[in-house]
Amino acid sequence: MNIDKEIFKIDPQSKLPLYDQIERNLRDLIINGKLIPGEMMPSEWELVEFYGVSRLTVRRALDELVRQNWLERKHGVGTFVRQPTTASIAASKLSFTEQMRSIGRKPSSQLISKRTIPATAKIARFLRIQAGESIVEITRVRLADDEPILLETCCLSSERFPSLANYSWSENESLYKILSEEHSVIVTGLDHTLKPVLLTETEAHYLQAKSGTPAILSEIVAFTKNGTPVEYVWSVSNGDKSEFYFHFQRIESET
Repeated sequence: MNIDKEIFKIDPQSKLPLYDQIERNLRDLIINGKLIPGEMMPSEWELVEFYGVSRLTVRRALDELVRQNWLERKHGVGTFVRQPTTASIAASKLSFTEQMRSIGRKPSSQLISKRTIPATAKIARFLRIQAGESIVEITRVRLADDEPILLETCCLSSERFPSLANYSWSENESLYKILSEEHSVIVTGLDHTLKPVLLTETEAHYLQAKSGTPAILSEIVAFTKNGTPVEYVWSVSNGDKSEFYFHFQRIESET
């Protein structure tokens, strides 16, 4: 295997622990296709040489990536990049399309329904409109590599986005791309709430799962840079086929 040593990088001056930097670097290499699913990883001793750290540090990073299902160990053979079996939804990627592409999976959607209805009090509160005002409600199944991951319903103001009511959706269409290109509206932030639920019969049907399967209910309000709400969306994800990954980092004040 030809290895480009230059792609294995850490910053010795960083305040982050070395094992954490190695873990992040390797995960980025997998996400960006530098390390291919099914491919054998460099040995621990090679990684020790590439990163200039101890074997214990390398082992700690690899152990964590194995735990997160990015890598797998085959006894007596070596460590391999794992073929993704779950969709890791990262908070740093705001749209489902971006999330899936960032981890090397093919996003697509199946339109279930699209209708114009009056806003309930709850939806109106999230969108900062009057209850009863017209909204566009779009329900889709979101897929990764043709596997159903989410059953999603999003609601947007009909007055603000009148073209959505008659928009012809394709399976690879990104709502955020439409909002950006056709309405000059860019989503820059989310309020995101998660809670555990059990799949209903209808939800299980669309997600190709069993009714009563543990699932995650996700509620999101998306905002523009100036804090204007753009959409309210709720979705249910099959707990057997998805996981949520969050990265938090303290930003130290210069003073």
